[in-house]
Amino acid sequence: MSQKPAEIRKFPIVNKGAIKKRSQKKYHLPVIGHFADRSVEFKSILEAERVTGINYTLIFEACIGKIYRAKNVHWEYKKGNHYIKYKAYYINAQESYTRLGGFNG
Repeated sequence: MSQKPAEIRKFPIVNKGAIKKRSQKKYHLPVIGHFADRSVEFKSILEAERVTGINYTLIFEACIGKIYRAKNVHWEYKKGNHYIKYKAYYINAQESYTRLGGFNG
């Protein structure tokens, strides 16, 4: 029984759900990554993921301010209406959230 060595995948396995999620508009907007020594503009979050190897959901969350940075890189949307729309949504959601009781009720 001879087995071939496992292939190293260049791209992850993508199913229908992942294709649907990756096709959302928010992942196809231009972003800027601020690395230690330079800032680089990418055409989309998915392109930034392909080039840098940082997961696209981490880049998105860093762009909207949900997390401070992704893999030690500061990310932001290239300024425009899309940036304001997504940023405002998450800021409003955070401000309107109040928890009256503890975690046990």
